[in-house]
Amino acid sequence: MKLSEENKMSLLVSIHQLIEESANHTVNDIDNNKTDNLIDYPPNGGLTDAEKLELSKLSGNPILKSALRKVLASNTSDAFFGFLNILDGTSDPTVEYGEWGEVMLVDFDEENEMDSMLHDDFFGTYWDWKEKRPNPGWKLDLLDE
Repeated sequence: MKLSEENKMSLLVSIHQLIEESANHTVNDIDNNKTDNLIDYPPNGGLTDAEKLELSKLSGNPILKSALRKVLASNTSDAFFGFLNILDGTSDPTVEYGEWGEVMLVDFDEENEMDSMLHDDFFGTYWDWKEKRPNPGWKLDLLDE
């Protein structure tokens, strides 16, 4: 069974909606100095007091708010596009846990019920990524290493 055209369009259009809503929500929180709820990735992520202070300088600047919204939306779309390329089989994961056998997104079938869901495992696998990632000289989480 393949993914129906209706489900494909619903999924892709919903991704665009999520990208826009996420960028808008984040920029509005920054503009209103609501930085405590801004970071939910990685699981122990957050902003230092110095980072919060710098973000507060963005408040009240509509041009900067517009630019930041565009940068966040573009960045998020890049991640989704990369993910969709892996699903489509046009690229392979760069971090492997064995041989990659490709996957397929299909319409739900009661006979093929899933025993595990990707969104349930997403945040927990950050620690696996952290062990494998090269050290770029900065970090996302608040742990001292």
